[in-house]
Amino acid sequence: MEKLIKVSQERNKKLNKIELLKQEHSPKEAWEKLEFYAQKGFSSIPEHDLNYFFKCFGVFYRPATPERFMLRVRIPGGRLNYQQAVKIGEVAKKYGNDYIDLTTRMQVELRYIRIEDLPTVLKELESVGITTFQTGVDNFRNIVQDPLDGLSFDNVIETWDILQKLQSIFLKKEEWICKLPRKFNISICGSFSNRCNVYGHDACFVLAEKDGIFGFNVFLGGKVGAVAKPADVFLLGEEVPPFFEALGRVFKKYGFKDSRNRNRLKYLIDAVGMEEIIKAIEIEGGREYQKGGVTQTPVQGGDKTGKVQLKDGTFALHMVVPSGIFSGTAMIQAADVSKEFGSGELRLTVEQNLYVVGIPEESIGKALSQPVFQQYKNRHSVFFSDLIACAGTEHCPFGVIPNKPDAIQMAEYLTKQFPHLEGKIRMYWSACQKGCGIHGLGDIGFVGVKFRKDGKPVTGVDIHFGGTITKESEEGRLLIKSVPLEEAKFLVEELIAEYSRLKKDKETFEEFYSRVLSRVSKEAVRFLMRFNRLLKDAGINARIELNDMVIGCSTEEEEIFGFGFQLYRKLSGKSPYSRNNILEIYDEPKPENLKKLSPDIPNWLSDVVMKMIDKNPERRFKVFTEIEQQIKGI
Repeated sequence: MEKLIKVSQERNKKLNKIELLKQEHSPKEAWEKLEFYAQKGFSSIPEHDLNYFFKCFGVFYRPATPERFMLRVRIPGGRLNYQQAVKIGEVAKKYGNDYIDLTTRMQVELRYIRIEDLPTVLKELESVGITTFQTGVDNFRNIVQDPLDGLSFDNVIETWDILQKLQSIFLKKEEWICKLPRKFNISICGSFSNRCNVYGHDACFVLAEKDGIFGFNVFLGGKVGAVAKPADVFLLGEEVPPFFEALGRVFKKYGFKDSRNRNRLKYLIDAVGMEEIIKAIEIEGGREYQKGGVTQTPVQGGDKTGKVQLKDGTFALHMVVPSGIFSGTAMIQAADVSKEFGSGELRLTVEQNLYVVGIPEESIGKALSQPVFQQYKNRHSVFFSDLIACAGTEHCPFGVIPNKPDAIQMAEYLTKQFPHLEGKIRMYWSACQKGCGIHGLGDIGFVGVKFRKDGKPVTGVDIHFGGTITKESEEGRLLIKSVPLEEAKFLVEELIAEYSRLKKDKETFEEFYSRVLSRVSKEAVRFLMRFNRLLKDAGINARIELNDMVIGCSTEEEEIFGFGFQLYRKLSGKSPYSRNNILEIYDEPKPENLKKLSPDIPNWLSDVVMKMIDKNPERRFKVFTEIEQQIKGI
């Protein structure tokens, strides 16, 4: 452990301002004064409690709604029984403008809470066994698991009891409240399907098999912008809690406290290596662990829409909640449906949706006819089922774009353009670079940005693609920078058109990316999206597509030639090169021939096409940026 100790000491010579604040004040003080602040009013709250220590208990001040607070409610594994769901709904209706956000950590957020109501609201939540403790800042956050844990056919190990043991290690324990260098996210999945983005957390316990025994492989170091890496450790179910506790103590003791931007577990692992971390955990825990087994969660979640048959013969009904915007009224209605027709339990998902579980087959029709399902199921499409969007400018001081409305607007537009599209497309939206909407893991990810266009300030998005949640997850690649919000949906439409055209049966977008898009340069994909939109705007009835002449090319120049070949043939009805069967030579395409065959095309397009397929490689476009520069301003 010499390396770990040395690196930690070096990085912790100078503490960041939050660590210094922790030395001056404590979360316990803030909690004990909450009743006093409630009586004295908003102006009595000191800045260090308002902007930091309150967050230890899930109490967030949001300047966008002056003197009102957001409460982040811990929902372990996303499980809500009937009493809990109703209580959350009642609190939202009475104290929070009937507003609820469902989050990507299977939690709920209540908004618009007044300081004088905070103690009452917190007590009401505690009365049904739920809390807001440790849902913000430097704490172990809500633990996520498969929303169908213990229910689905592909669930091998029910993880609920393990999750509760993990939570009991730290929840409401003074030695852990706000004592970590940074926040710490945890996931556990005992199923073959990855329905909880299981690899995107600081510590991930993933279904695995070794020597015929099922347990968990450990993955460590995930965060927004990075996915967890294999730790080469295999654990039985009963070994997960002690391993986790030892891991927590190692991170608490040696984690970096200098830079807030580089002090998640990932950076400790990057600095000293995974083997050093595992050795430290074994020393801290007083035992060694087996080497990793074979991970058994290689596939993403199955079809979450509609109804999902469960092991006991009942069904889980999937309720689509666009961007997680819910209400207290709807929460109560969903709970009532579950109580009347099912098991009385709701299961929240990381996609900001939920399941009503335990519905017998004969009751499905009645359940789906209830008002809450009518309200949320009628917006179902592949563009809504796996849609994620964080709070945005209305509720978050860091937001650059509204975000939730933007995500819904795009999903509605794409649904109209592709009303019958089947498959799975994960569109994840982050309102800023902090990435709370986990845009990097989306099939198509969006992150809010500000930039200048024609000398004027503009808000828009950077578009990413290719994020994965299968097996060892990967972050998506930046595809297009600085797209105005009003234009983004038109560009994405072109990408979805290729998915719709080329996908096999019910192939997911992630599978389509692996099979097709990963074999094309991202420059080619970006060009396809922008160029096809330009053709539409110009009233030209032609589009370039991904075909055998483009897929698998080794250079951009070859891809450009493939696109140009298509365009010439589509615009003229003829191939640009005609072969003489006797002499075995090709006639060189000429711009005048293209104009003759297609007289209505504009000159700029004719010029571009000819330079894409010129017989002389020296005169041809070499890279897509050359074309983009030539048509800039059109």
